[in-house]
Amino acid sequence: MNTGKKILIVGLGKSGFSAAIKLAGLGSVVTVTDSKKEELFPKDQLEALTSKGIRLFLGAHPPELVEGLDLVVVSPGVHLDIPIVELARKNKIPVISEIELAFRFLTKPIIAITGTNGKTTTTTLIGEMLKAGGKKVAVAGNIGLPLIEVSDADLDYVVVEVSSYQLEAIVDFKPSISVILNIQPDHLERHHTIEEYIAQKARLFAKQTKADHLVYNADDLQVVKMVQGAKAQTVPFAKKQTAEILSLDPAEIKIPGRHNLENALAAAAVANLCGIKKEQVAKVLKTFPGVEHRIEFVRKKKGIEFYNDSKATNPDSTMVAIETFKGRGLVLILGGRDKGVGLDEMMKLVKESAKAVVLIGEAADRFEAALREIGYDRISRAGFSMGDAVREAYRLAANGEVVLLSPACASFDMFGNYEERGRIFKELCRNLK
Repeated sequence: MNTGKKILIVGLGKSGFSAAIKLAGLGSVVTVTDSKKEELFPKDQLEALTSKGIRLFLGAHPPELVEGLDLVVVSPGVHLDIPIVELARKNKIPVISEIELAFRFLTKPIIAITGTNGKTTTTTLIGEMLKAGGKKVAVAGNIGLPLIEVSDADLDYVVVEVSSYQLEAIVDFKPSISVILNIQPDHLERHHTIEEYIAQKARLFAKQTKADHLVYNADDLQVVKMVQGAKAQTVPFAKKQTAEILSLDPAEIKIPGRHNLENALAAAAVANLCGIKKEQVAKVLKTFPGVEHRIEFVRKKKGIEFYNDSKATNPDSTMVAIETFKGRGLVLILGGRDKGVGLDEMMKLVKESAKAVVLIGEAADRFEAALREIGYDRISRAGFSMGDAVREAYRLAANGEVVLLSPACASFDMFGNYEERGRIFKELCRNLK
């Protein structure tokens, strides 16, 4: 990135902040804009930016910011159809995502993972397997550490979790190994149709060549259709290949749930491509405890087990969690910011499996209507209070039963992100009197 370039960063989340610091350090003239007002940001974060000479425009996106720009970098949460981004494109100013920006600084092989569910677990597993095989690895992207913060001079691989939001504004981003885990309806409030959502996911491998590899889930018909015509060498994984890919019984995998067998197979297929021995892969799978906020055990009180599944931001992910506890008394906390996807299949499973449901957030009305329509009425409402939801769920549960936060919704109506939602839930559970 040439010194002196005028660059606008739209969106002051984690990746926007990191991109601004990186570019300012390289001598670029950096401006950051965010629709949120100044008082919603930590003072030390804003001071860290202004101390580097970075200009801030908070609370609005003034159109004059586009004048004289060389580049616009959009954060994942920013819709590409907002006026300032459309104005930049109209003025022929390149618009890229933070992972595209980061890609331009990286030199080592990238392993990039996407899919509707299982991305974080699979990304983390791949990182652990490569480390077990003696490789030097950074794990970044949608998993928490912005990719722009990675320096790969001393690394063998960069492992990146990638969301559909991040893929919308890539240009040349090209992994050496791409991984497609599954496709279910998600983020339709942004992509509008399942076809558009799939099209954005497919951008992950669009620039790959015959020298690259595409690992994909052969049990998912949407994925099989999606990867047809890919230029990369395709490497399928499927449950019927379990004995071929893994050198352990699936029952030995420490993290529970059928979905984690798929995640394990995907990670093992990647590890194999990177020359990691099967024994090392098996050791990781036997000991890996799972990731925070995904069917995470919190505590046991009076015989009631509490689980944090805040990462379940869509119905398919919540269904996986519900099935993990099938046959046990289950009190389920559902709700948040509605993504506008279909609820029928999930609600049928809730009716079959849940002793009671506690609803929170903006989606509560729609979720309650969907439950009542199929004859389910064991419903409590906790409004916009996670504390009330936890106390009510505890009241409803009995010895030997499970309280599960698995919202099937985004978190932004009540929290900054799903991590904050999960941590507050855990704190409330631990402090129950």
